[in-house]
Amino acid sequence: MLNKKMSGADVIGYCCMRVPVTNLKKSVDFYCDALGYELISADYSFGEAHVALKNGNGPGIFLMETKPEDVTQLKFVFPRSFFITSSMGHVTMVEFLTNDLLALHERIKQAGAHIDHEPVFTDAFGYFTFYDPDGHYFRAVEE
Repeated sequence: MLNKKMSGADVIGYCCMRVPVTNLKKSVDFYCDALGYELISADYSFGEAHVALKNGNGPGIFLMETKPEDVTQLKFVFPRSFFITSSMGHVTMVEFLTNDLLALHERIKQAGAHIDHEPVFTDAFGYFTFYDPDGHYFRAVEE
């Protein structure tokens, strides 16, 4: 059923995302230095840091330190052929948008992250896929 009439109970946006990590300092460095997020706050003794996009768009991300066995990686297997699957059949759950795909690719590479697919450009957009330090599978896109 498609109901286009607005209701006060409708979800109107995202306020934050929480990402499990095994080394909070390493993840803060990766998200800030490689991806370009801004560190809003960090409590390393508590095990939580808040990072956000420098332009203020979108939800903030709370990086939350936990044991390796308790990290659920952000990726899944899609059962059909799909053009952005990894060699293991994984699909990204989160995609980042950038204005300079090749520069972002270089920063992520310099940070030591595993690049799954090198940049690909079509008439409409470019993209590449990579893993963060905890194996979360992401796609970066330039429109």
